[in-house]
Amino acid sequence: MALTIDTFILGPIDNNTYLLSDKTSKEAVLIDPAAPSMKIAQHIEKNNLSLKQIWLTHAHFDHIGGVRWFLDRYGKDIQAAIHKDAVNLWKMGGSARDFGFDFNPGPLPKIIISDNDILKIGTTEFTVLHTPGHTPGHVTFYNAQDNIAFCGDVIFYHGIGRTDLAISNTPNLMKSISQKILPLPDETRLYPGHGQFTTVGEEKNNNPFL
Repeated sequence: MALTIDTFILGPIDNNTYLLSDKTSKEAVLIDPAAPSMKIAQHIEKNNLSLKQIWLTHAHFDHIGGVRWFLDRYGKDIQAAIHKDAVNLWKMGGSARDFGFDFNPGPLPKIIISDNDILKIGTTEFTVLHTPGHTPGHVTFYNAQDNIAFCGDVIFYHGIGRTDLAISNTPNLMKSISQKILPLPDETRLYPGHGQFTTVGEEKNNNPFL
């Protein structure tokens, strides 16, 4: 694998924030920075990494809480990427009001992505898979060469994403799992937004919600 994957657990809901770095070019990408984090910043700087982009699986407040902080710290050349159907949730403050507080995530991300778009870090390509249900603009970032997928809150180890929220949709979530996640090779490692990593095969065989 050309990439190093570091996991940082951030915020009050124990979100997984992933730092991907290319071993050769030292380019780095953050996935779902849940909160400001000096620990991540120190890791980036200690390892001479060059943060290029921030990729967001969706726009709930607990997945975007650190975006503005990292953009401010690493300069205007760093851009965030979000699905086109997640724009409204971003503008609504990531549904923070549903949990009793206000949140301003800052300016809208500059990179608007759609299903089957390609994002790159170094020489490694990730395909954007639109996986709505938990939110309308939820995506999964999938690399076929290394069989890895960053799946946010679509599917977890022996669990699935919440659909009891105002903008959630259970049939759409199950469709996303059945049409976009389960067809991936069984050995594909799934990196979720919360909890431990799992594999497609493990969830096919042992997920009680499927």
